Amino acid sequence: MKTVRIVFCILACLLVAASVPAAVLWGWMWFLVLICGAALSAAVMLFAKKRSEPADPPRPDFMNSDEENARINEEARRHD
Repeated sequence: MKTVRIVFCILACLLVAASVPAAVLWGWMWFLVLICGAALSAAVMLFAKKRSEPADPPRPDFMNSDEENARINEEARRHD
């Protein structure tokens, strides 16, 4: 998944870099097409990143109730 993230990141950067010359040479419609493509590539990159990273386990927090912190501590002890 890391390769997918790198490829789509580079693609998004290239599309953004090509958008200004395309706007000058061919008009604003091409600028918008390339910017939309860059946004789509960035969204795929972020989706691949979110999918590849596991969620952080819950940790005790002062904003949680005492019961919730006790439950989190108990789950952490069971996994260790």
